[in-house]
Order: sequence, then C-alpha cells, then structure tokens
Amino acid sequence: MYFCLFISRISLPAYTMDLLIKRSFLLLGVLLWVIAVQGQWITSSNLPIVIITTDLIPGTNEHYSIQDEPKVPASMKILYVNDSTVNYLSNQDDTAFLNFQGRIGIEVRGSTSQNHSKKPYGFETRMDDNVTNRNVSLLGMPAENDWVLNPMNDEPSFVRDCLSYGLFAALGHYAPRTHYCEVIVNGDYRGLYFLTEKIKIDGHRVDIVSMDSTDNSLPGVSGGYIIKADKLTGGDVPAWSTPAYGYWEDVDYIYHNPKPEEITAAQGYYIQHYFESIAQAVGSNIQDVGIGFPSLLDIPTFIDYMIMGEMSSNVDIYQKSTFFHKDRMGKLRAGPVWDFNLAYGYDFGSVGRSGYDVLQFDNGDNTGSYFWHQLYENDLFRCQLFKRWKVLTEEGAPLELNHIYDLIDSLSALISEAMPRERNRWSRTYDYAAHITTMKTWLQNRYAWLTNEFSKIQNCMEENLPPLVISKINYHPPIMQGHSSDELEFLGITNNGDDTLDISGIYFRELGLTYQFPAGSLILPHQEIFLAANLQAFQQCYHKNAFGQFYRHLDNKSESLILADAWGNIIDEVTYADTLPWPTTADGLGDFLILKDLDLDNSLGENWMAADVFVGLEDPARPAAMQIAPNPTTGMVRITMDKPLREIILSDISGRVLATLTSCGVEQTLDLSAFPAGVYFVRVASIDHETATAKVIKQ
Repeated sequence: MYFCLFISRISLPAYTMDLLIKRSFLLLGVLLWVIAVQGQWITSSNLPIVIITTDLIPGTNEHYSIQDEPKVPASMKILYVNDSTVNYLSNQDDTAFLNFQGRIGIEVRGSTSQNHSKKPYGFETRMDDNVTNRNVSLLGMPAENDWVLNPMNDEPSFVRDCLSYGLFAALGHYAPRTHYCEVIVNGDYRGLYFLTEKIKIDGHRVDIVSMDSTDNSLPGVSGGYIIKADKLTGGDVPAWSTPAYGYWEDVDYIYHNPKPEEITAAQGYYIQHYFESIAQAVGSNIQDVGIGFPSLLDIPTFIDYMIMGEMSSNVDIYQKSTFFHKDRMGKLRAGPVWDFNLAYGYDFGSVGRSGYDVLQFDNGDNTGSYFWHQLYENDLFRCQLFKRWKVLTEEGAPLELNHIYDLIDSLSALISEAMPRERNRWSRTYDYAAHITTMKTWLQNRYAWLTNEFSKIQNCMEENLPPLVISKINYHPPIMQGHSSDELEFLGITNNGDDTLDISGIYFRELGLTYQFPAGSLILPHQEIFLAANLQAFQQCYHKNAFGQFYRHLDNKSESLILADAWGNIIDEVTYADTLPWPTTADGLGDFLILKDLDLDNSLGENWMAADVFVGLEDPARPAAMQIAPNPTTGMVRITMDKPLREIILSDISGRVLATLTSCGVEQTLDLSAFPAGVYFVRVASIDHETATAKVIKQ
C-alpha cells in the first residue's frame, strides 16, 4: 500500500501512471507468488543454513538435477557459527560465518521417501578433484565423508528421529548424531531437514574392525560387518531371507558394510551361518553361557534395542531399517537404531500399527525374524529386559517420562522459527502444537501399558556375580624385543575369592577390545590370569603364559573396560586414562598399571600404581603388609609380614598342597628349587588369623 501511495505522488502523464501502477501490482504479485509458492525467502535462521549448488551440465546453463545414483558434483556451504548466533544468508560469502565450504557429490536416497516432492539426500564430502573423499567435521560432528540430509517426510512432529537417536545414545550405544538445518538447493528453499551421520564402520560411528577381501578365515572372517534387515530398493539383492514371525512377508537381510559387491563367498557363508546359529540356539532355547545364544548375542544391546523400539512402538523396528553389527571375534550386537518416522502413535498406513497397547514383534505386521519373539519368550531374557526397563524409567534416568517430555519441548522450541517456512513451502495444514500434545498423551498411555505388561514377569532372581577384578592394565607399552606397542598390551584379571570359578562366557562387552572366555574356563582362588594382545610376544617379553588372546587393541589415552557375565551383567568396570590421578608413567614410558589392593575401588586412578615392566612385581592379591621377594624366583623366596606367621601353605596351580610350615615368626624363607618352573600359590595365616594369598612364579 505504501508503495502505491508513493507512486501516486509522482507527477506523470495519466497513461504512464496507469501503466506503472499495473506493472507495480504485477511485480508485487510475482514477489508474493515466489514467497508463498516457492518457499519463503529465507534471510536468516537460528539453525544452520545448508546451501547446495550443483554444477552446470557441460555446454549448458542448466544445473545437474539430483537423482538416485549416480552422485552429481556440487558445491556446498553451511552457514553456522554457534548455537547462539543468528545465521544470515547475506553472510554466505564470508568464511568467518561458514562452518563448511567445499565440494560434495550428492544423490537422492531412501526408498518410499523418494516419492515425495521434498527429497532426502545423501552426500559425500570431497576434495577439489571431485573424486577423493574428504573427511570433515560438520556442525561439530566427528570428521567423516558420508552424510545424510533427512527431510522428515511422513513425520508430522519433526522430532521423532532426533529424539529417538538421542535417547538410544543416552542408553550407552552409538546412534547417528543429528543437527537441524534449513536447506537451499540451486536457489530453491527446500525447508527443514536434519543433517545426520550415515551408518557405517568408523572409529566415531560403528567402532568395529572393517573386513577386507583377504579376511576369509578366522579370526578375520568373523568381522567386523554391519548387516541390516530392510526392504529392497534400487536393485538391492538380499544376502538371504528368512520367514517373519506371524507375518506373510519374508525378512530380507542385506549386506550394508562392507558393501554386497565387496563380500567374499567365505565371508558371506560365515555371516549367514552365524545368523542361522542364533536362530537355532534361540529357537531351541539353548541358553548355556558357553555354547548357547548368550555366547552369540550381546544381550544388553538386544534388550536396549527392543526397549527403544517398544517404548516408541516403532512399526519398522524389527524388519525395516533394522541394523546389526559384529566386531572381530565378538558377539552380534543390535543397532544402531534408524528411522522412527512411524512411531510414537503415528502411522500413515494403518493407525493401529503404532498403538500404545501392542508389542511390535507380535502384532502381525513387520514382526521381523522369529528370534525376536522367541527371545521375549525366554524367562531369563524377559527378566533382564524388565529390570532394565525399571532402571531406565526411574527418576533422572534417560527414559524417564518427564525427561522425554522435556526433550520433545526442547526440540520443538528449537525448530519453531523454521516451522512456518516449512509449512508454507510444503503446504502443511495440520495443527503442529496439537500433534505434539497428542504425542505426549500417547506416551503416557504407552508407559502405563508397558509397565503393566513387563510387571507380569515373575521370579526374576538377582545375579550372583563372580568376584573378578581387573588388576593390571598395560595399555601403552614401549616397543620391546622387536614387538610393537600394540602387540605387548595385556590385562590382568584376578579371582578375589576363595572358590574356583567357572568363567565360561564372561566377556568384555564394550567395543574396542574383544574377548570372550571359552566354555570350560576356570580360575583358581586368588589366581591372576593374563589376557594378551599377542601370546608369543607376551611370553617372550614378560616370561609368563597368557590365558588367552584378545582382539583389537587398548586405546593409548583412555578406554572403558567392562567385564560382564554372558548375559551382560557388569562384574567389573574400569575406565583408565593417561592423565592424573592415573599414573602417567604407564603412558608409553615403560610402566604398566597395577591395582594397589584388590579390595579398593579400581575405577579410581589414585588406587593404581605404575611399575617397570622388567621388574618382578608383588602380586596385588595380597595386602601390603605381606611381602615376597624375589618374585619371580629361581629358588629361594623370603616371606615377611608385620605380624608373626602362624602357618604357610604352598600349593600348585591345581590346588594340591606341596608344603606346610608352622610357627614361622615374622619372616620365613621358602625353598622352591626342587619344584619345576611354573606358577605356585603361597597362603599365609597370622597369629590373629588374618590370611593372605600370593602367587609366586618359579623360573
């Protein structure tokens, strides 16, 4: 209106004025059409602005259109400084306001989502040669080259995926990181997306070893790999198919990483046979910790995956976008989670599928392989699941209902500025606020129903966990006798009890180090055993025999070591570090970590000491008041204690008593020269009836 009033005040001939006014209204109409139909002119956003410009087709003035394969060359800029800065489109040529500027290859991705006008995109960041991958950090996420722009089609809340990925990560598992953004492609505003990581093998994503074409026998053929159950798109060929539980459509398994064309025949046979072994063990209810399904499955990941899928009532959780991964010589793990657009009570196809009163593995649709239902039918598995649900939904826990409400509100507030532009661009007419309210009400009903369902589980016994203690850690040894640092790593584990323990199936459950004690493994009272990165190097350099060899390697800075029983119940947990209060001389300077006393909290750095790897060390299984030297020995050892010794018993590794001495004073010499080289145990008792046991190595 003000524009027209301004024109009317200009002194021009009548016909000229009439023409100018008509053209002004025409121009104004064009501008309004651009804003309303082509998507609002976005001038700024509280979110990052992703600007993608595909290259010109050679010999033309037309840009490449983005299709489903192959990726087309393009340039990309991301306007973003930090969460508190408004991102202005006018700053797109100022590098100070750019989070990224460079070359990419981009394509349309997805299956049914490709049918929408608002396309999902997959892209890889590239060097200037347009071919070589370029690992970069985007929006604070760890550096990589494969990325996804998710348009959140068929998802009226715009929070389901980001919420779910964040919750699964809060449970202690990897889930793709996300960041909301607004996207412009070739000058066309495309609306609200979230940028996320593509699921793949990587140290900051799915942290497992990647197989290559030479890994065709054990241990290499055992992993790592990522497999998914999914619908077939884009010419996908299933690696194998299995019947679904109570559902007419087979479950198709697809190689995800490595790619299908990279999997060798031997690898394909191993992977399929492993899944078939799981199906047989679960179906036959073989739950022996040494040879049954607990030895094949990482139970905690399957429990958390099911809890996440059932809490959200995700209709695709078991049969579509269902990922599994397995590390070298490790167990099969469920996850990462992916695709929650049809969840939390919303389903565009059939409203009842994501109901609050159904179990997704037993609702007659997308139920997945039989083993999901059969796991739930196993009493021990159900008990583990119910106990985990109780822990996760307590006040302050990751799945507490009020906490989820707060997360939904936080995500909704974050995208509130972009939502009007998204609604206008794609003519979305539903009541967004009402949908969020409905989602919260649905969650309340879902929690009540699940808690009642899980409460039907009866007679859940508490676990009787063995007194095993991680007692030595050599995470960064120096190069020695021609062996690399990685080859010389080792761990010590001590039985801090008076009984011989069957440790079959006990394993390290965190990715990064892989070991599972085989069936029939025993550890004697107060015995310390060693796991080594390389058996030969360990024996040559430390003059000891290791119990077993682990796979992967210890991190030179910090790593969480979680020793668990076959069902995943935590026995001992240590997260060491190369910084104080952890002894820093163990960080490549020739020492290793030794727990000062087995009864101390080994999660605290101040309870560890460091010692030279070349020196025979006192065993941490005994109190500091008792000393044995020298150890190792070629014959004579001197035993001292701060109280008079009442009795000394020498036994071999089988527990057979070899010698007994009584009334020994505070010091006693013991002669082992007549015994063969090996490991022996000295048990002492003071006049106050205090006892201690130590290991002596006879060379």
